[in-house]
Amino acid sequence: MRYELQQGKKILVGLILMSVILTGIGFASRTPGWARAQTDPTPTLSADALTLAEQGQAAYWAGDLESAVNYYDQAVQAAPDHLDLWVEYARLLIYRSYSTGDLTYAEQALAAAEQAVQLAPDQARAQAILCLALVENDRPEEAVIAGLRAVELDPANADAHAYLSIAYRALERPNQAFTEAETAVELDENSLDARRAMALAFAFQGEFEAAIEQYQRAIEIHPRLDTLYFELSIFLRANNQYDEALALYDEVIAFRPTNVKAYVRKCETLFTMRQDSEASAACEQAIQLDPSSAPAYRQLGMVQYTARDYEAAAESFATCAALQIEQAVPLDQREIECWYMRGLTFTLLDRCDEALPLLNEALEMNPTDQVRGFIEQGIATCE
Repeated sequence: MRYELQQGKKILVGLILMSVILTGIGFASRTPGWARAQTDPTPTLSADALTLAEQGQAAYWAGDLESAVNYYDQAVQAAPDHLDLWVEYARLLIYRSYSTGDLTYAEQALAAAEQAVQLAPDQARAQAILCLALVENDRPEEAVIAGLRAVELDPANADAHAYLSIAYRALERPNQAFTEAETAVELDENSLDARRAMALAFAFQGEFEAAIEQYQRAIEIHPRLDTLYFELSIFLRANNQYDEALALYDEVIAFRPTNVKAYVRKCETLFTMRQDSEASAACEQAIQLDPSSAPAYRQLGMVQYTARDYEAAAESFATCAALQIEQAVPLDQREIECWYMRGLTFTLLDRCDEALPLLNEALEMNPTDQVRGFIEQGIATCE
């Protein structure tokens, strides 16, 4: 569920814009703790920290997670002892990780969540966000412990139940995941995180139609959060609803024209539909927006390989691999196609001296059984 997006566009918003967003359906369902605290006669945030947090929240509702994270990063530096700023900062880092597929954001989210727990170990909000951050760092057992602590501290905290549900899902405990998600929705039917947890719980049980409905409800709450569109599209594609998936990517592009991931996913879907010309155009657009997008080169290579343009495919796969090496992507997290498909391409070009090292390296990337079979066939062809 993770996801790559490089955006440099910032938005500068003031308190007037913030007041407009506060009236929206989404914000009404999730007001950060720092915002609620400002109704107290003695505000707990400095003017600078409050302004930065408001700008971060405005950017979040505008769908600009990059700017939202940047504003909250400044806010926690301006008010390092404020629990709710750390909680919201960690949450936005997690969604940024989903959106970009960059695990660095998940690691930063865990550090922020741990800071929240250090500030207030007996606050449910802190334990809840720690739960979610641990899940995103592949530590589900510890996540469940934090989630259980959160719901113990505050049984009425919808986020705590939602995040605990996601942790149970990561541990492949579908019944407990469903129960916690259901509780989260009952506590707050307008919670984006509760609806997402419910969608994931349904999907884990194979109930894709119900999962799709929950994602649609979540999108109604936050129409500009791209993660929801990308995750929903997975289940639409699983249901062979390719046109509907394409419509989602077009919606994302409409509100964020520089969204590289939307173009890559569009390329993948069009390729599945065997609309190769349109797929190639979508991948080329992704590369134009972000020449460092390895997934865009990977998918372009797949289109070129199928079109039997093997020289071009080999070049695209090589660029993808070089980018992942340059970006220090761990071996087991790399785009394996950029290794084994390039190796298979070289076998077709009778360049086995180049094919074999790539195919053998791909075997070290924990391939699926099907991919392993392709790799072994390629090796056998060259031996």
